Amino acid sequence: MTDTIQLRIIEAAGPIFAQKGFAATTVREICAAAKVNQAAINYYFGSKESLYKEVFDSTYSCFTPLHYEVAEPDRACPFEERFHDLIVRRTKDIFATEITGWKAQLLFRELHDPTPSCGEQLREFIIRDYNVIYRYLDEYFDSETPEHIRWKCIFGLFGTIFFYKKCGWLLRKIIPEDMRQENFKPEQIALFAVQSFFAVAAPYRKQQPTEYSENTATI
Repeated sequence: MTDTIQLRIIEAAGPIFAQKGFAATTVREICAAAKVNQAAINYYFGSKESLYKEVFDSTYSCFTPLHYEVAEPDRACPFEERFHDLIVRRTKDIFATEITGWKAQLLFRELHDPTPSCGEQLREFIIRDYNVIYRYLDEYFDSETPEHIRWKCIFGLFGTIFFYKKCGWLLRKIIPEDMRQENFKPEQIALFAVQSFFAVAAPYRKQQPTEYSENTATI
């Protein structure tokens, strides 16, 4: 179990690291925010580097459940339906994971200006995740499909999902609440994203697709 003082240091350091970055943050200002002396930092973490790694790991642990391994396909079920089910599960995971405030800021900072010990770990995680989907779509795309088309289709799919996740404030400003409650649930957003994906990707299908079932869902 994490000691109360140790947890207080992590919670005080997180927002400072997120705002200023690792290099610009000083141990003195962390101590002031946590109301501890430097001896406490040394006792619990040993160094600023170790403290930062602890802060990052506590944030990263909120993010990693989004990673998944795609199971072997059930060939008895049409690919379109299997892919729809996969993306629905993925979308629900994304919407259920709350990474906001300084934790989101810290992750974005690591993506844009990575530290050697943490940023590359985060980037490799994301790259691995997208490559899983890329390989899964081998079953769908014709072998002659240009790679840039495949990647555009994948980024367009997840870009749509992440837009709805990150821009909830915009929906709340523009879309009436009753419409949001009825038409903007995660599974409906997933369905819209998947249908958009197939509309763009259809010319590159390996074979003439079977009629896509929407599993009685509506956008």
